[in-house]
Amino acid sequence: MTDISVAIALHVLGVVWWIGGLALVTTVVLPQLRSDPVNALERFHTIERRFAPQVRIAVLIVGASGGWLLYRLQLYHVLNEPAFWWLPAMMALWTLFFLMLFILGPTGVLRHIMSGPLNADLTRRLARMHLLHTVLLIVALVIIAGAVAGNHG
Repeated sequence: MTDISVAIALHVLGVVWWIGGLALVTTVVLPQLRSDPVNALERFHTIERRFAPQVRIAVLIVGASGGWLLYRLQLYHVLNEPAFWWLPAMMALWTLFFLMLFILGPTGVLRHIMSGPLNADLTRRLARMHLLHTVLLIVALVIIAGAVAGNHG
């Protein structure tokens, strides 16, 4: 197995773990919390505390393997080509999640952005969290579809 094969395998596994978790939170966890808002934020944060370390590792694996692939395959020259729109989009999405998981999250900025003012009613806070997760999931899925089609289509 070559270093490129290992990097691709790690990259795909990291993306599956990361975006799969985003999909679970968006399509299962948040709708359930919205339908039963009693202690919803506490329940969300309990889930988040368990998943956040996992997604941080996945995002680091995706970044390291993606950077290695970009270097080893000499893909820098395609970053400005319209047919490869998904590559800079993927890098931008990764950067956004890196910022959220390693800077905005630990400093509390992300929690304020995701849930709004602390005095906002719970229904609105959960709706806002759900909307933001939905937008991120849709963007991620479009980029993944573009990457797969761009590589194999």
